[in-house]
Amino acid sequence: MNKHTTFYRYLFWVILVLITGFVVVIGISTVWRADINSFLKADLIHRLRYILTGVGLVALIGYLLRYGKSWAKGTIISALIFMIFWLILEGLCGMILFWKERHQLSFSGRKLEKRATSRNNNFRLIRNDELGFSRPAPGQYESIYSTAKGEVRITYHIDSLSRRITPFDTRQATGKYAVFLGCSFTYGESVADSSTMPYFFGKETGYRPYNYGVSGHSPAHMLAILQTINIRKQILEKSGVAFYTYIDDHLARVSPSTTWAYNSSGYLPSVNPAKLVVDGSYAQTHPVRLKLVQWMYKSNIIKLFKINFPRRYSTKQYQHFANIVRKAKDLYQSQFGNDNFYVIIFPEYPLDPELRQMFEQSNLKLLDYSKLLSWLTMPAADGMHPDGDTYRKVAQQLAKDVGRETNRNSLDQQNLAYSNGLK
Repeated sequence: MNKHTTFYRYLFWVILVLITGFVVVIGISTVWRADINSFLKADLIHRLRYILTGVGLVALIGYLLRYGKSWAKGTIISALIFMIFWLILEGLCGMILFWKERHQLSFSGRKLEKRATSRNNNFRLIRNDELGFSRPAPGQYESIYSTAKGEVRITYHIDSLSRRITPFDTRQATGKYAVFLGCSFTYGESVADSSTMPYFFGKETGYRPYNYGVSGHSPAHMLAILQTINIRKQILEKSGVAFYTYIDDHLARVSPSTTWAYNSSGYLPSVNPAKLVVDGSYAQTHPVRLKLVQWMYKSNIIKLFKINFPRRYSTKQYQHFANIVRKAKDLYQSQFGNDNFYVIIFPEYPLDPELRQMFEQSNLKLLDYSKLLSWLTMPAADGMHPDGDTYRKVAQQLAKDVGRETNRNSLDQQNLAYSNGLK
């Protein structure tokens, strides 16, 4: 072998080692960036502890590789090879994520047509840390959505009981209430106070609407609210109806999925399956599981491929979800003295047949609007939620269905009175 061949082979391996080392360093810095920053900010004692632990681990590995049995050497070498390739993969995924972020910024005009960026002015939350949920603080705030067509400003008004204020013409009042519970689809994210589903329902029926929806909420949050607040004392009218608006993402918030557990930092109501009560936040009741999820989402591999668990919901998870909705309905019934509690299946969110069966077995009244209309191609300013026209059409159908149901119940009560000789 001549000197040139040796030199080029040597140069090849040097370059390969440098590239591999560079990618590994990127992997380490992107996966453990927060830990490295906390290490640099730690005091001297903590730094020494980390250094001694690292030196001790390296010394132990070196000793086992030099004097250990063959199975120990094989195990360590396999683990080291796995770690190196894993860090290389982390580094490559980190670079792809970085490139995608830069690419999206370069084509921000096209990106914003799908999902607008937003910022809030004066928005505050009232937190209930014991149960892991929050509600908007009273007052007025404004969200500014930056879209490809310009800025869209939406003003939100919150009353003293953390409900979104819904304009209502008292001249139409029928003396009945309509309580709305749910998430941003109930709250009316990115539409005006006079463009929400509760507003249009009140306008169609004369029922005074009360909007208890909060962005990011789920049936677990609804249960937490009904568990801690007697809504009956906050409603003026004596009779009326209540609605919970279902979208399939609520399943992920109740389970919760790993993505929701991570993004919320465990700040979600944790419902005891046996007692069906919120007994703390997810962070309080499942600290080890939450820590594992947080470590999981340090990985660039997880972020790039958007890995999320569960991939599919089990019968047990469906049953837990249905039980929570039924329990919320029972709490409503005990507070208001009627069972006029309806589950609205919002358009574009078909209900899984297994979950539907469980809802029906729980005697929950379903209003299935999953095929009523299509709104995903024409969303509101934020690109994620329905616009006012969609809410208006859903509310109009809701008014018709509830009107028929109310008339049917009145007729049943009259027939019962006649059969009992009361009339």
